[in-house]
Amino acid sequence: MVFIDNLAFSLFSLSFAGFLLLYTITSMYFVYRSRKKDYGEHLLGAMAPMAIVGAYLILMGIWGQFTWPLPGSYNILFYDPMVAFGMVVLAFAMSIRFNVRLEYAGFLGLLVGIMTLLYGWQGYSIGLTQAPIALLGMYFAYGIAGVFAYPVSLIADRLPGLQKNPWIGWHICLAIFWLFLFGASLVSGYVGLNAIGSHLVSPP
Repeated sequence: MVFIDNLAFSLFSLSFAGFLLLYTITSMYFVYRSRKKDYGEHLLGAMAPMAIVGAYLILMGIWGQFTWPLPGSYNILFYDPMVAFGMVVLAFAMSIRFNVRLEYAGFLGLLVGIMTLLYGWQGYSIGLTQAPIALLGMYFAYGIAGVFAYPVSLIADRLPGLQKNPWIGWHICLAIFWLFLFGASLVSGYVGLNAIGSHLVSPP
């Protein structure tokens, strides 16, 4: 079997997906704040790269589940949430493509977020990594962001009809989602960056 070391790039892909979602949500928010209701072009513009990154995460995650390229059960810890996150990203892309409500993709994000929190806690509890704090932080941040993807999707669906001064809870949910997804994307990118050197100097 041909050896493929895709861990660093997969971590970067997780980071890319997170920053892409952040960029899209932030663009929509500023369009709303400028009193313009037509933010559809920002969603449509994000659809293609979202679909590409989501499809990559799913395909490489499934590949990892079949081939187990990582040490032991770390394959389960890493590739299961990776496939699930790819499904959420692709679900958002498809919702945009077919112009349907984002609510259901957001609800999927909620379920995946809860699952990611459980995976992260279990991986931390049994010490599956040499960097337990980084692992717990990354999984926790992605998990919380996934949970808050649901209220954010409700906001996006209802954005054109919101009043000038909407309920402050919407802003709080959006801020929590933004902060945790930003932190998770930074951590996964940082871990991916650190993985490059060690993987380059120790090929099979």
